[in-house]
Amino acid sequence: MLKTSKLETRSSGNSDEAFHRTGSFRRVIPPGNDTTGISAKKLIPGVYVIPADKTPFIWFGVIFPRYGLYKNGVFRFRLLIDSKWPNCDCPKVIFETPLFHPLVNPVSGEMNIQYHFPEWKKGVSRIWHVIDHVSKSFYDIPRTKTPENSEAAELLKTDNEKYMKKCEDCVRQSQVDIYKQPKLSENNDPNYLLFDIYDEEIHGTIRRSWLQQKENDNKSQHLSWVQPGSLEPFSRPNT
Repeated sequence: MLKTSKLETRSSGNSDEAFHRTGSFRRVIPPGNDTTGISAKKLIPGVYVIPADKTPFIWFGVIFPRYGLYKNGVFRFRLLIDSKWPNCDCPKVIFETPLFHPLVNPVSGEMNIQYHFPEWKKGVSRIWHVIDHVSKSFYDIPRTKTPENSEAAELLKTDNEKYMKKCEDCVRQSQVDIYKQPKLSENNDPNYLLFDIYDEEIHGTIRRSWLQQKENDNKSQHLSWVQPGSLEPFSRPNT
């Protein structure tokens, strides 16, 4: 289990702020009996999640929407798994960052996961399925008849412009709230995800090494088996 708990962010003053991570922090799902659905591995773009150090039944996560109405937002959430797992209902997802969304209760922050999982099937439904559906909810916003946030559902249906404005507001607020310290006692955990404002003296060397590596990767050219539009094996792209 990884112990790295801090992410770093670059504050550049523009709308495309990039958030960076430290050390070997990565998307992680703990090992275990695969029949429970906990150990299934899945890389979901823009989502980072790590189980709490003190209990396997609380996972900390953050979502970075890459496009759509919530682009550039940074939304914290907690995944709560019943201690009777896998003999229990679907895990709960609680957003710590306020999120204006039809499936998210504006008071408690809980997302209505039952929308995606009307029936949680032991041995079939997986934890990564839950996280995947949470991520997709930022891009494919459902027009549900039983919303958790009736205002969001109504605006989505009748006034897209106002809905977009609400989304923009919560995206901007999320970029501020991400630096706040945890309020809940269960968040005082070594694996809780913390963010620092970008500091050139501390983070500059790492950032430059990443950019250099990316530039080197872009310069690399590889032979293809068959170039698109050609029947010649081992053909090289035209330059």
